[in-house]
Amino acid sequence: MTDKSAREFGPRDWILSSFSLMGVSFDDRIDAAAEAGFAGIGLLLFEYSSLLESGRTALELKEALDSRGLVLAEIEALMGWASADTTAADRALDVACEMADVFGARHLQAIGPYEGSIDDAARAFARVCDRAARSELRVAIEFLPPNNIPDAGVALEIAERADRPNGGVCLDVWHHFRGAKDESLIRALPCERIVSLQLSDGTLEPADPNYMADTMENRVAPGEGEFDLPGFLAMLDEIGCRAPRSFEVLSKEYSSMPPVDVARRIAAGAKKLPAPA
Repeated sequence: MTDKSAREFGPRDWILSSFSLMGVSFDDRIDAAAEAGFAGIGLLLFEYSSLLESGRTALELKEALDSRGLVLAEIEALMGWASADTTAADRALDVACEMADVFGARHLQAIGPYEGSIDDAARAFARVCDRAARSELRVAIEFLPPNNIPDAGVALEIAERADRPNGGVCLDVWHHFRGAKDESLIRALPCERIVSLQLSDGTLEPADPNYMADTMENRVAPGEGEFDLPGFLAMLDEIGCRAPRSFEVLSKEYSSMPPVDVARRIAAGAKKLPAPA
């Protein structure tokens, strides 16, 4: 629970990612997050739109969060923002900005691929950041090894070329350890460009050769896998990262558990991690 706004969050503030409780109703998710001690939650763009279409109102959703001492901190995920046709992405970005205006959300995740050159991607990202800035929303490029933003270096290059103060990079440790696993790319990140941090754990070798299937089904809570999360977090402390910790644990195993048990299991793992400097 928190008395902060999401935009005041730092590394001691925990967010329960929307993907950690996929398929769970909004109310059950916020009950679980509050019970387990999270300060904020994430919400998918399409889920927010579906809630409104079902008859819920934005005010009602905010009141539900307020009543449980939670905030909406993270919005996922903007796609197609660097395509030849950005019509759908522009509509989604408008929804994200509405969410930021209503809930005071902190950041929006943006994922590739991009079309054209890296300069085209930078111009597109600058456009996204400019629209988001009007709603005080930060935007984080999440690198994903299977697409053409495969690592932190490419994500940073796009953000730097875009040169917008509210634009930067999302560090998802899964994509680091299962992707480039190159610490030099992480150490090269300016601290102000690390907009968001997503934590989970897993085996060093993939359990499924299909990257996306493995990503969506085989993550575990911190401390239950083989990733060197203490070392990774120590490295982030060294470069001055102040992003909040979002826990994104997509697990087929956990999906059969009651939502509150999943949230508690993730929170138990989070408590074992070294505290930020």
